[in-house]
Amino acid sequence: MATKAGKPNKEGFALFLERMKQGKDAIWEKDELLTTMHWQKQVTAILIGIVCGVLPLTGLNGFLTFAIAQGLCTMIFYRVVLRVDEEQHGGVGEVLVEGFPTWAAMFVMLWVLAYNVVHVSAAATMA
Repeated sequence: MATKAGKPNKEGFALFLERMKQGKDAIWEKDELLTTMHWQKQVTAILIGIVCGVLPLTGLNGFLTFAIAQGLCTMIFYRVVLRVDEEQHGGVGEVLVEGFPTWAAMFVMLWVLAYNVVHVSAAATMA
């Protein structure tokens, strides 16, 4: 782990957890902000995927639910929890799309898994 100004330089999920502890007092560098938002979206995608799978959402309904919920959660986290100065970090556009392939794949994987565990296996045992 590298050091930065005499302090350990945390990365990934460790950085996310450290910044959550700091709350509104955190001073953000752009790469740290993007990393924190990336992990927030990963966790949110996992939760939304499980919820969409347990609820029998399929097709476009599932994707629309995910897109709306992920967008709302990201904006709430960015503006209310982190209280980031948008002017300093160049707006919210980059934050919304940061890591899209990763968190979209995480959602689809958990959505399909939860749906199959709850609905397909239940139908198989009833037959």
